[in-house]
Amino acid sequence: RSIIQNPSHFCNHLRQAACFRCLHRYSEAARSAMVAQCLYVLAEGAGLETSDLLQLYWQAMTQEALSEEVSFSVLYTPFEKEDKADKIKEAHKTFAEKHPDYVQHIFTDPHGIHLLPEKAESYPGQQYLLTLGFRDKEIGKAVEKFVTRKLPVFPGVPTCL
Repeated sequence: RSIIQNPSHFCNHLRQAACFRCLHRYSEAARSAMVAQCLYVLAEGAGLETSDLLQLYWQAMTQEALSEEVSFSVLYTPFEKEDKADKIKEAHKTFAEKHPDYVQHIFTDPHGIHLLPEKAESYPGQQYLLTLGFRDKEIGKAVEKFVTRKLPVFPGVPTCL
């Protein structure tokens, strides 16, 4: 409402940026902060340090918006050589509970021979199921298709698996 009443005052746009930031809508917060900086420079122009602070604010909001745009998440589940179908169902259920934002497409690699990343604490020789969850169903389906597709075998050529 304050922007409608006085659209040329930078403080109104800065208030809107703060509101968007609190709502975790960082790209909109960055846009509002950019408008606030432009209006400040055009109208006031005197306090360069204030302009620099406004610029840092919208750059931080842009960076936050970029860091929030993760399209997938990962879950490692310990795996023993038991009923793989049950373990995959259990991994999907656990994943959906832990990562509810990434359930548009959930895929568990059926090979079950993954090791934890280098910095994670693991037991020697322990194997894990790798479960991936995607925000975009089409991206998830494409990844699943590429991971599960059979590759041609050429006689006399060693395979990397």
